[in-house]
Amino acid sequence: MDANQTNAERNELASQLVEVNRGRANFYRMLAQLYFKELTAEQVKHLAGLDFSAMSGDDETIAAGYAEMHRYLRRIHGGARQELACDYAHTFLAAGNYETFAATPYESVFTSEMGLLMQEARDEVYKTFCSQHIQPDESLHLPEDHISFEFEFIATMLERTNDAILDGAYGHARELAQVVSDFHRDHQLNWIDDLCDAIDDVAQTRFYKGAAKVTRGFVHADTDVIADELDVLAELADASVAA
Repeated sequence: MDANQTNAERNELASQLVEVNRGRANFYRMLAQLYFKELTAEQVKHLAGLDFSAMSGDDETIAAGYAEMHRYLRRIHGGARQELACDYAHTFLAAGNYETFAATPYESVFTSEMGLLMQEARDEVYKTFCSQHIQPDESLHLPEDHISFEFEFIATMLERTNDAILDGAYGHARELAQVVSDFHRDHQLNWIDDLCDAIDDVAQTRFYKGAAKVTRGFVHADTDVIADELDVLAELADASVAA
């Protein structure tokens, strides 16, 4: 960062980071909802009313995914909610699925030798959650390495990063951003392609096939955003110390 930059310029840069992080956190939470359980009728109606063309940005994979979701939702009918619920159960819970590998949304299933739940990945995710004093609702009785919990964790860490930025604690903000970077590398990039491949193989509706493309595109695209944020926060922290 240029030493001649004014406080106003640095504050503007920090504000831009906050806005980007808000958008990222919202997107991660949207993805978390898609994978956590069957969509409600209200959620299906809400999605059907969205302007997907304005949400794809410049990423071709995300754009292709939104196009598939839109093609399904534009022909929405009274049985759409039930159809999506059945596809969710078929795709993610292996209901009635005897011929192909289900897209079971747990990191352990995709990273352990035997494809089992509650393996090393779950233990590592659990430790990371504990280190940040974050835990999913225990009453859900689901392993912590469910993709929805992982997405929610990143969203929460992004919000904490924003809190630190708004407080001017840029050094602490960078520490939190580093947690996001490490988690994204170790518990997102390592299995998201395999999960999305499985969804594409198993899902029966364009909606979930499209959702897989959106997920893949966003998780990979966030790699560069994460790296840029770490660089900017390091510069802001240095400038804050020097001021």
